Amino acid sequence: MNYVVRSGDTLNSIASRFGVPVQELIRVNNIAYPYYIYVGQNLFIPVATTPTPAPAGEVNRRLDRLERRVDALRDDYTRLSDRVDRLESRVTRLETRVTRLERLVILPTPAPTQPPRPRPPGTTPPR
Repeated sequence: MNYVVRSGDTLNSIASRFGVPVQELIRVNNIAYPYYIYVGQNLFIPVATTPTPAPAGEVNRRLDRLERRVDALRDDYTRLSDRVDRLESRVTRLETRVTRLERLVILPTPAPTQPPRPRPPGTTPPR
């Protein structure tokens, strides 16, 4: 398979993208030391018959790290959930206290206003 080198490509990135060892890529394309490639260069990519699996130790190490991170996030979630529950309880208690205080406080009622007196017929309202 042929591949045209793009900006930002390296031999390592191309090799990992296609699952080919870097030395194999260098060998089949006759790339001389210091192994420079350039944008627009046409490289032959040997087709790998079987993908190279990651070493088991590396996979286990990454899996352990992810599990630790998930556990830490779960602990954070639990801690935040407990805090939200406590805050909701406090808000409920405060709302109850405010309701009780509102019942106890007697608010002054405004004095009743006198309805307007009707004007005698034939008079004009003042301006």
